[in-house]
Amino acid sequence: MLSRRQMLASAAALGATSGISPVFASSDFKLDQFIAELKELVSIDSKTGHEEGVNKIISIFEKRFRSIGWTVSLHPCPGRGNALVATSKPDQSKYDVVLCAHADTVQPVGYAQKYPFTLKGSIAHGAGVGDDKSSLLAVWWICKSLPKSVTDKLNVAVLINPGEETSNPATLKFFEEQGKKTPLALVYEPGRGEVKGGGFVKVRKGSTRLNIKFHGRAAHSGNNPQDGRNAIYAMALAIPQITAIQKKYPGATINGNVTKGGTAVNTIAAEAEVTFDFRFTNDATRDKVVAEVRAMCEKGFMDGVKSELVINRLGTALPETERSRKLMAVVDKAAAQIGQPKPQWLAVGGASDGNKLAAQGAAVVCAMGVVSGNLHDPEKEWTDLSTARPRIELSLKVLELLASKK
Repeated sequence: MLSRRQMLASAAALGATSGISPVFASSDFKLDQFIAELKELVSIDSKTGHEEGVNKIISIFEKRFRSIGWTVSLHPCPGRGNALVATSKPDQSKYDVVLCAHADTVQPVGYAQKYPFTLKGSIAHGAGVGDDKSSLLAVWWICKSLPKSVTDKLNVAVLINPGEETSNPATLKFFEEQGKKTPLALVYEPGRGEVKGGGFVKVRKGSTRLNIKFHGRAAHSGNNPQDGRNAIYAMALAIPQITAIQKKYPGATINGNVTKGGTAVNTIAAEAEVTFDFRFTNDATRDKVVAEVRAMCEKGFMDGVKSELVINRLGTALPETERSRKLMAVVDKAAAQIGQPKPQWLAVGGASDGNKLAAQGAAVVCAMGVVSGNLHDPEKEWTDLSTARPRIELSLKVLELLASKK
């Protein structure tokens, strides 16, 4: 664990390398305070579904946003915790731009203590430090630093999701309601650590689970196996046929990752099922693949075994659109005006809350947060705190440019 002296020494070292800020006054950004606040967040277990821990995170930000005069509302999402909406103006019926982050992590309960916050140079480690606690904290610093010239013109909304890592009906409904209220969204997933300087995201694949259940007929495998219809055999035939569909659609992937079937070694398996992880670059591809899989299941894969396709939810892709390109151009312009490198825009496989906001019509750019990496590895997850101030500054300039157009 870091002592106060160690935190101050790390902050001083980071401050010495970050140069003079073109956005913040010298007293506005206090890295030692940022580090202390991040350490507090990392010390709280907030795995998806651990409502007690997630709500502790939400409560911290509820108090902070109220302290600067923003309008705050909580939206219960049973099974995930409270979602938070904070707006710079009292009106929560419509927004000019949304800043979105999440309070949950993938790290199991107990990992906050097992993998505590540590800092060596500019690199911080700890459970959830990169995904998404450093970027969630950056959103707070952006909002509390906004000048009146911006908040007078823009109704800025912050959405904090209690269940980004694994959605449920309540969180999906929350985004259906909130996404319709804004034309623009900046999503604070971590900046992409695999790219030098940290990449930004313009496209995210959508994700849908294809669950196929096979219904055969049981029989004794010694006395009368001929009377049975083996559902596992049908599943084995189906997996390569369904996986092969991806060859028709560039960028699509279909992986059968979970299977189960049978009841006893001496009984012909009457039931089996496989769940595919299906990723796609656009919703048109999604619909075509689902239609093909459905038709294959209706035809069947083996005589005497019925196949049933079950889809609980159709995910959506985060596409690059004409409107999102205009928002990307604002980010590019903001970076140029404050002397930062030109953003590198990436297309990636994983989904985020940006997918949900785009599905409701918002133009979205993603990975606006603090540069991080190894996000699902509790021992190696990291965030580069030398990028916290530049990323905050970039968002402040983006919002300033958006306000100038009002």
